[in-house]
Amino acid sequence: MTAIAEAVAVGHEFCGWSLTHDLPIPDCHEKAAELGLATGAEALWFVEEDVIPPAGALCALLERPEPISIVDYPVGEEPTVNCAYHFAGEIHWCGLGCTLIRREVFDQLPRPWFRSDITFTLKGGQIADLWLDRPKPYGGQDIYFCWTARQAGIAIGEVPGLLCDHARLRELGASHVNAGQHRIELLTAANVEHWV
Repeated sequence: MTAIAEAVAVGHEFCGWSLTHDLPIPDCHEKAAELGLATGAEALWFVEEDVIPPAGALCALLERPEPISIVDYPVGEEPTVNCAYHFAGEIHWCGLGCTLIRREVFDQLPRPWFRSDITFTLKGGQIADLWLDRPKPYGGQDIYFCWTARQAGIAIGEVPGLLCDHARLRELGASHVNAGQHRIELLTAANVEHWV
C-alpha cells in the first residue's frame, strides 16, 4: 500500500485492487489479470502475499521501458538465489512476486496466460522443450508466462539495486490465531546473484 501511495503522490493513476486469495495457482493469477484489465488499467502490478517490496518499488517499475519488469527477491534454501533466471545477459523467467506487466503483453499473448501443467528441460541455459498438460503439483505458471512472452519477443526487465524481502513460514503457530505465534523468517538477500 505504501508503494501505491508513493506512485499516486507523483502523479500515477491507481485503478484498484484485485484480490484472489480464494483461488489456487494458476487460477488466481489468471483471474487477477482478468479483473485488473477490466478496470482499463495500462499496467498490472502483481505482488504475492509473501513478498515485501522495498520503498520506491512501484515508481521504479513504472519507469522501466520493458513491457514486463520485476523487482527480484531471494528464493530457495541453501544457497538462496534470486528468483529471476538470468542467462546471457537476459532474464528468461522470473517469479510474479513483484512484477509489473503492461496491458500490451496480455493483448499480445494467447489465453490462458498462466498455466501450471507444464514440464520443461533446460539446454544451454535456455528452455529447450516445454510440454503442456503434464501433471504438476504446484507452480510453474510464472515460467510458462515468461516463456510465452519471450517466444513473442517481449522483453523482461529488472530494477537494478532493489530487492524485495521474501517471507517464509518456518513453523505454524496455534490454530485461529495470528498474534505473532507463527515463526516467519524473512529472506532479505541472496547468496548467489543469479541462477547461472
